[in-house]
Amino acid sequence: MSVIGELLRHRARLSPDVEAVVSPTKRMTYREYNGIVNKLAHYLLQLQVQKGDRVALICKNSHHFPIIYMAAAKIGAVTVPINWRLKTDGIRYILEDCTPKVLFYDGEFDQVAPLLGKFPFIQQEIRMDIEEDDSFLEKLVEGYPDEEPQVDVIGEDPAVIIYTSGTTGRSKGVVCTHTNMYAASIANTATLEWRYRDRFLVVSPLFHISGMIIPVCALVRGLTMVVNDQFHPIQIWDLLNAERINIMFSVPSMLNYMYESLKHQDADVPTLRMIICGGAKVPAELIRGMYDFGYHVVQVYGATEYAGAATFWLPEYGIETCESAGKAVYLTEMKIVDPTTGEALPPGEIGEVVLRGPLMFAGYWNMEKATQEVIRNGWYHTRDAGWMDENGLLYVVDRLRDMIITSGENVFPAQVESVINQLEEVAESAVVGVAHPVWGELARAYVVLKEGSSITEEEIITHVRRHLPDHYLHEVVFAEELPKNSMGKVMKYVLRQHANQQQQAQ
Repeated sequence: MSVIGELLRHRARLSPDVEAVVSPTKRMTYREYNGIVNKLAHYLLQLQVQKGDRVALICKNSHHFPIIYMAAAKIGAVTVPINWRLKTDGIRYILEDCTPKVLFYDGEFDQVAPLLGKFPFIQQEIRMDIEEDDSFLEKLVEGYPDEEPQVDVIGEDPAVIIYTSGTTGRSKGVVCTHTNMYAASIANTATLEWRYRDRFLVVSPLFHISGMIIPVCALVRGLTMVVNDQFHPIQIWDLLNAERINIMFSVPSMLNYMYESLKHQDADVPTLRMIICGGAKVPAELIRGMYDFGYHVVQVYGATEYAGAATFWLPEYGIETCESAGKAVYLTEMKIVDPTTGEALPPGEIGEVVLRGPLMFAGYWNMEKATQEVIRNGWYHTRDAGWMDENGLLYVVDRLRDMIITSGENVFPAQVESVINQLEEVAESAVVGVAHPVWGELARAYVVLKEGSSITEEEIITHVRRHLPDHYLHEVVFAEELPKNSMGKVMKYVLRQHANQQQQAQ
């Protein structure tokens, strides 16, 4: 049975007294977890939330998040977790696009207030003040039955809609079914060494695909999910020890802070077996540094459209391969194809990374054309450029759309950025292609310097050309900051527009 609600029912039957969810203010066993989930499911049914209706959620990491998610899943409703870092207009766009029937939101988010009462399709707006009352949900569902709701939910029903970060413009709603989420949980738990009763810490936002998969993995494997919305590079070690954490999920910036704090304090967490890190490429020196301290970093590469993880790099593959994104997860086929012809490429050749398996999403919400662009002949086209070695290890080079073609030669901006960022004076950089009537495109770097630092365009270009062919960088523009979306990712399409407008004006 690949239906999320059934997974919870079975886990509560098998492991009623195992801790299921732990937050700073609440501890629940699987029996208690399933009971309140069922009560909330009946509450939603009383609100006339039907199978296929959307339930939107703007909520920091707390025990409320997985309860709402599971309650919606039990009745076939679709959870839409919204990035609480978005401004009012970004939240408005998502609400108008997915038209939820119910909105749960944390009271601390001021950007939500202007939207309240503005949408006729939202029949109930439920404010949660967790800091003032951590028993809010218990009071909300008091008196409702805790038995299983009788709704016929099947694997092909949508379970979540997660909106992409929108580095190319309009954000898309990625629809993943119950089967997608279940397959992803099997892929994760069968690829990595997660054990019954392991304690899993989540301090990165739950509204990401990883945050929606981990609660399902917990059901499949019988994990205890410890959620916290606070990350402190020193106090995190105390939390890991206090909760006897075995596994945690992080992003590279978090991992870097943890590594730096290890250099200055004696932090020993003997229970911690692995730190999964993703969201962006994890620097090799960070993986090696943590390894030297005795902590194993597992690098993950994936996509929301592939229900999270597509590959994992494990230390057992050899620390010398830590530049790799690893091997395709269980239940997944992966190959590299020529982005023009679609023909499979041999090991060592750069092309587009494509994936196939039951983790592949059902499509973009209300965007059939966009769906057809990325799902072709049963394969999900990631639009990432990469290559595989003879052992099946994937090396991701760059986003395919960011590739620059100069006089027929391919330039991958990520390679240039990596070299530029080696310079002590540079805080960050982004390389884009600028249209040119003769050469097709020329590579331009937008560079942000560290405060108080100075370096010339010529010095940067000379440095890059010591490491890469001359055509990999043509010019440098200094900027005070790079345009970024709410997830902190650079919006290169904004830089390309700026560059080409400048070019046309000359």
